[in-house]
Amino acid sequence: MIETREIETAPSLVFDCSVGGDASSPLVLMLHGFCVSRYFWDNQIPVLATAGYFAVAPNQRGYAAGARPDPTDFDNYRIEKLIGDANDIVTGVGHGARRFHLVGHDWGGSLAWIIADRWPERIASLTMLSRPHPASFARALKIDLEQPHRSRHHRELLDPDAGQRLLAENGKWVRDRLARNGVPREAIEKALVGDR
Repeated sequence: MIETREIETAPSLVFDCSVGGDASSPLVLMLHGFCVSRYFWDNQIPVLATAGYFAVAPNQRGYAAGARPDPTDFDNYRIEKLIGDANDIVTGVGHGARRFHLVGHDWGGSLAWIIADRWPERIASLTMLSRPHPASFARALKIDLEQPHRSRHHRELLDPDAGQRLLAENGKWVRDRLARNGVPREAIEKALVGDR
């Protein structure tokens, strides 16, 4: 069974998390990728709970309705803040002094690689989906003629007009992508509209 738990890590930073299992069991923190959400892990959470783990899948900064600092201040969304959020969530669920299992997908995988590199003593295991090691990725960008084209969305998302394009037609691109990735319709509405 999956529960929703809100974890406050700082004033104005409340992360809605899907959780399963006994909180005293070994932690598995699962970080989602771009334009998906905590719902990406809905199939894994009950399996991990049944296997004796405490699974926690947060909506990350910008995705969680309670953790959206001013988006016009890019410093609010720098990698240091995002990996800080992950570490703070681990502490917030009571595992701050314990090793934990870390799972990352796509952008969440990029964060997971950094966390594992900086704090290897905290990581019991690292599982990666759809994200190569950063050094391998950097090498592929240099030597594989197709990789820069396949990864062009990385640069496109940094374009000043990216937000306007993604949110055009009442956020059609984002709504469609979230729906294709299994996010429930009511969660999509809450994510895009908020609690207005």
